[in-house]
Amino acid sequence: MLEFHIPSEKDRDLFLTESKYLAYEYYYSYSVIWGDAIGLTICKTDTALYMHLAVDDVFLMPVTDNMQKAMQDLEEHCKQSGQRFQLECVPTEQALEMEKLGYTIEHIRNLDDYVYESDKLIKLSGRKLQSKRNHISQFERKYTYSVRPLRTEQEREECYRMASTTWLENHDEGNEDIKTELGALRRTFDNWDHLGLVGILICVDHHLTAFTVGEIIDNNLAIVHFEKGDTSYIGIYSVINQLFCSMYLSDVHYINRQEDAGVEGLRKAKLSYRPDIMVEKYRIVRKP
Repeated sequence: MLEFHIPSEKDRDLFLTESKYLAYEYYYSYSVIWGDAIGLTICKTDTALYMHLAVDDVFLMPVTDNMQKAMQDLEEHCKQSGQRFQLECVPTEQALEMEKLGYTIEHIRNLDDYVYESDKLIKLSGRKLQSKRNHISQFERKYTYSVRPLRTEQEREECYRMASTTWLENHDEGNEDIKTELGALRRTFDNWDHLGLVGILICVDHHLTAFTVGEIIDNNLAIVHFEKGDTSYIGIYSVINQLFCSMYLSDVHYINRQEDAGVEGLRKAKLSYRPDIMVEKYRIVRKP
């Protein structure tokens, strides 16, 4: 039977260190930022790295070069332990491989990642992105603002307070999703140097107005973990998105801005940037 444990810093090298997959769940930062919230545990064998999410009682895809053996071992573990055999967030290529092995696959649209070429988000060229350029022009005409790298602990605390205030103003204080989000942001800032994160903040008239937190995996992939702006400032999200990509991600090919979780407004916003790739994710179960 597989033996799972809570991941720690010594397990860092067990996760992907270069962009083998575009899906963001398979990188070490995911375990640090979201691990507590989702009850993440891991098991490493000679065959694969296995990951289990207690909050939904599901597994992520085994990270392996031998999918057939990895899946057989996982099935055997579930039979012995009584855990449910169900996988989530499996990218298309691996899901199709699993289908050939006899499993049932189901596309879960709300979990698909939005991936963009960095050049597109920096230049915002073409008619379809004209509205983004207009938003930026409006912002630049209307406001006196400054942009600087997000580096110090004091700046991170200021960003955390801003996010807390904004989220709690717009939601019920008892909202579990907001508590989860704030907890993830707290862990992000607490592990800033450990994770090698980068970010920027924007101030309008010396007032913090927006911030972004991201991570460069390698020259092929970067991940945007958090982006928060005060929407009372017209165009703020268009501005911080473009500036962050320009300042830090111009040498990276793809930028993963994660899923929309089925939130209508978020889906509309992410689609409005015309993603170059939708990283489709699948649920995997045994055939009935």
